[in-house]
Amino acid sequence: MRRSLSHYLLLAKRWAWLVIGGIVICGGATFIATLFISPTYQAGATIIINVKSSSSPFENINTSELVVPTYAQLLTSPQVLNPVLAQHPGMTIKQLTSMMLVKPQSNTELIELDVISGNPQFAMELANEITQSFEQFINAQFSNSVQILPAELPKDPSNPKPLLDTMVGAVVGLGLAIALAVVFEWSEDRLISIDEIHALLKLEVLTAIPMLKGKQRTKKTNEIPVVQEAYRILTARLNLMQEANPFKLLMVTSAVASEGKSTISANLAMFLARSGKKVLLVEADLRLPTLNKHFQLQKRLGFSSALTEPWTQIDAKLTGQATSVPGLHIVAAEVPLRNSSDLLQAPQVKHIFEYFLRAPYDYVIFDTPPLLPVADAQLLAAYIHTAVLVVDSSKSSRRIQVRAKEILNKTSTRVLGVVVNKSSWANSGYGYGYGYGYGYVSHYLSDAEQQPEIDASPTMSLPRVEAPVTPSTSTSSLFKRPGKS
Repeated sequence: MRRSLSHYLLLAKRWAWLVIGGIVICGGATFIATLFISPTYQAGATIIINVKSSSSPFENINTSELVVPTYAQLLTSPQVLNPVLAQHPGMTIKQLTSMMLVKPQSNTELIELDVISGNPQFAMELANEITQSFEQFINAQFSNSVQILPAELPKDPSNPKPLLDTMVGAVVGLGLAIALAVVFEWSEDRLISIDEIHALLKLEVLTAIPMLKGKQRTKKTNEIPVVQEAYRILTARLNLMQEANPFKLLMVTSAVASEGKSTISANLAMFLARSGKKVLLVEADLRLPTLNKHFQLQKRLGFSSALTEPWTQIDAKLTGQATSVPGLHIVAAEVPLRNSSDLLQAPQVKHIFEYFLRAPYDYVIFDTPPLLPVADAQLLAAYIHTAVLVVDSSKSSRRIQVRAKEILNKTSTRVLGVVVNKSSWANSGYGYGYGYGYGYVSHYLSDAEQQPEIDASPTMSLPRVEAPVTPSTSTSSLFKRPGKS
């Protein structure tokens, strides 16, 4: 969802204390630290290379530039530094080289030698002694090829620089404060448990579909017993609710896209049909139809065309296509409709839903668009009145889910409960982790659901979703504890 400027201004105001505190603390701490750091001074001398290899000045300049890297390496050679060490008894060549910074200037004839010391006078003397030793060594070999610009006494320390260091510390503090604000904002808005979803939305959690991991992504629902059990629990609870307070039309929706509502709609319809119910699954997400990912549907007219043609011509288009699952029929949305919100406000929509109410099914399940991005689900809720809200636990935020619940409340929709999808909260007591020997495994319908919800052309030929098959289990084995034979 796009964020407005006012949203970011509100966040800036909310975390201003942390940003200011980070700048003040880190900047102040850096400034105080510089007061306890012993100052060091840097004295620099410059060496000019002037190799005369021919009578052409241009060639001499080129030659001088070419030998600069070689001469720079000679500056730290024992032949150059030993005469300097002789003037300073007790100093080693390692100590001396650690005080030196040799910086050849690219594309020039210059080499800069810097000597760093806590004593500015000593730094200047060492820099001049080294360059003089280097000049004597080179000129003895190559006669007058080196000239020296001696170092001067440094007046200000090279380190620390309180003002600059304080500014750097303040910038680091700003970055840390922003990072902490992002972490706090993210963690504060994240859902952390199924119990929190129940408390936040004040809705019953009907079941939890575990998160898929590793090679399990290639498996189908009938290959993961724990997922089958989660859908059986969902089916059983809906059947009990229907007996206690009858309903027929049921919309499956979510707050935002890619929370898994289409997969859950398809699986729910199959499991309800397998429980002995007659089910009609209607693809009401007219903008992004995706049921062809789960079923190989024939190319025929369905819900999309029913909204665009006169009522007298559409009765047969809503009867539904039979599937390989006994008792399950599907009304597809043939092609994406970008103006679906306008079509759902047409007068004949009322007749369409009256037809669904009269249709010979126990359940008519609608896979609807998400609530927040578009108005379609709110328009459909005015006719369906009963809903199940799908919540993706891996990415959902509190504010988004609360907003979705508020929208459903405004439509006077009866929300039966929440289906938690992609749940990583093991042993939560909502559909898995009951100790039946399954362990904690993760799965959904198919690997296709790992993809964002995108346009699915009805002409696509994708693998058909097989009807789940219940593993045969003897009655006695159901009451054995895990690990017992």
